[in-house]
Amino acid sequence: MKLSEGLNVNISEVKNIIFDWGGVITDLNIDSVILAFKNLGFHHFDKAFAHDTDQSFFLGFETGKIKEPEFLKILRKYLDRDVTDRQILDAWNSILGDLPPERWTILNEVKKTYRTFLLSNTNSLHVSFYSQKLSAIYGRNGFDHLFEKIYYSHILGMRKPDRNIYEFVLQDSRLEPGETLFIDDNPENITTARELGMKAYHLAAPVTMTDIFC
Repeated sequence: MKLSEGLNVNISEVKNIIFDWGGVITDLNIDSVILAFKNLGFHHFDKAFAHDTDQSFFLGFETGKIKEPEFLKILRKYLDRDVTDRQILDAWNSILGDLPPERWTILNEVKKTYRTFLLSNTNSLHVSFYSQKLSAIYGRNGFDHLFEKIYYSHILGMRKPDRNIYEFVLQDSRLEPGETLFIDDNPENITTARELGMKAYHLAAPVTMTDIFC
């Protein structure tokens, strides 16, 4: 399986592909998570969740500076009612959509042609939840077998679109920027990748991952 034509990049030069997770491999249910927390009494979750503010404690969780117990404790301060940890976790994980079988197949096939990697701004709760979900659906615990290497922001202590996380991935896996295609749904993340010499494709609706491989 190879990249399709029409991506506005020279696909003949591509030897490596770096995938984003949410918004590329799986859909993100932003409205669902906002509603879920509103139902728990967090009425301004959308503003707190906005990643355009460095004050957001969500960013601390994504970079591993805030651990799970502290994160749940902070979340509880915003709720106007008593809820269980399970209710909070269910609300938090509701942002993650399913991984359709056709995308699962693509990831299994495309690694036969390219070196593939995963680079995601994420957190320990989402990784744990989705590993269990993939195990139940596909019999695989997580994404490990789909990629040569996985890079998670909460483990590295860095996040996109900061240049340092891209530079780390390129150096760690010895990737030539000009031979590497970066696929992400966030324009800011795409900009940084291009500044570092990578080829980049902004995946935006209605296009999905299935449309860019053949």
